[in-house]
Amino acid sequence: MKGQILQIKFLEDKVFLTEEVAMSFEQLGLTAHRSKGNKPSFWVLRVLNYAEKDEKIFCEIVDYKNGETEFSDRQKLNAAILNKIKSISFNKIDTEKFVKTLERVNNIHYRPTSNFVDSLAEEKVSIPALKLEALPVYIDETFYVSLNDLRFILGGVSFQKKFKGYPKSIELTISNYDILVEFDAIKNYFVNIFGAKKIKVFVKLEIKGDDITVLSIFSPEINKINRETIDTIKFEFVKKSLKKKPAIEIDKSLFTMDEYFEMFGDEKVKSDTFYKNDRELFEDLISISQTKHYKHLRYLSSRHAHTLLKLRFVHKPISFLFLIEGDRNYHLIWETLDTREATYIWHIDKSLEQLKISLRHIEDIINIIKVQGKTAYLNSADEPFRRIYHDYSELVDGFVKWKGELESWMS
Repeated sequence: MKGQILQIKFLEDKVFLTEEVAMSFEQLGLTAHRSKGNKPSFWVLRVLNYAEKDEKIFCEIVDYKNGETEFSDRQKLNAAILNKIKSISFNKIDTEKFVKTLERVNNIHYRPTSNFVDSLAEEKVSIPALKLEALPVYIDETFYVSLNDLRFILGGVSFQKKFKGYPKSIELTISNYDILVEFDAIKNYFVNIFGAKKIKVFVKLEIKGDDITVLSIFSPEINKINRETIDTIKFEFVKKSLKKKPAIEIDKSLFTMDEYFEMFGDEKVKSDTFYKNDRELFEDLISISQTKHYKHLRYLSSRHAHTLLKLRFVHKPISFLFLIEGDRNYHLIWETLDTREATYIWHIDKSLEQLKISLRHIEDIINIIKVQGKTAYLNSADEPFRRIYHDYSELVDGFVKWKGELESWMS
């Protein structure tokens, strides 16, 4: 990379551009012999050109120093490239400083490589016009990222990270095709899955100028996210919503799926984070509960007229309002999840306008039952409705009996 700063160390009769590989004086174009026991010294170089194919670098000497030195982190990261260098040439060398740093050197002579003019006696040297190629910087790090700093995207997570030796912040992405954009709203729920509020990241990068190549990136925590972990979080979320009380007193009892999430879920989480439709939420509710009416609810769900009416959810008691379309009437059916309450059926004219009116009226009825009890409603009811009781005895199949009675009333 043009302008990159390097150091070369002189230890006795060896020259080091990296800690691992020693070079000879001849590889620097120097014909010299340095006695053992000489104090260490080093030169600071600026790279003017890099010929990768020829394994050469062309430099100017910025400073001549005596004493110990440590290679910079950036130079260490480039060790894999620098270990391959077979020749270093300079545009000029200050003879006096050259001798001071290489004291007790015998037979000093600088012999530039081909295409270079002996520059010990000249101020400037014309460097051949070569294509400038950047020395790649290699980064191999392990670090932690807070969940709050992650952004969940379609097919993975992304975050910004700064690395020592590179001035700009880099956006990194860890792929996982089970991750959706909607999961960004529930990322704090992953704390229980990961057992921590941070993820561990292993990354290897190659930086060449402004080109950044991710050689590898991995996080064991992000790798844990799959359909099973999402279902675990989803069930946790739904269970939490079942226990939640509304922040304010409301008269509303019937909720669509979106309304239910808005009222009883986490305020940041929308229904489409987990569910494509109300049938999926319904399935989870009956799956995570010890429902007494499993078969009954499945039957009603299979008959529900989804194209005419979104499934309605009732929070207390947890229950559902289904719409079954008969030949002559609509039938609105209220069934609870896990109480012994009877099944309530209201028969209404087959009219969409009448359906809207009946929905509002049934919501008032459910409010009365929740506040005053079912007796208050039964004593005042003046609309056509029926109740089908559940038989929990072991002597009969309660579902078959219930289903037969229900179908006898629907037309």
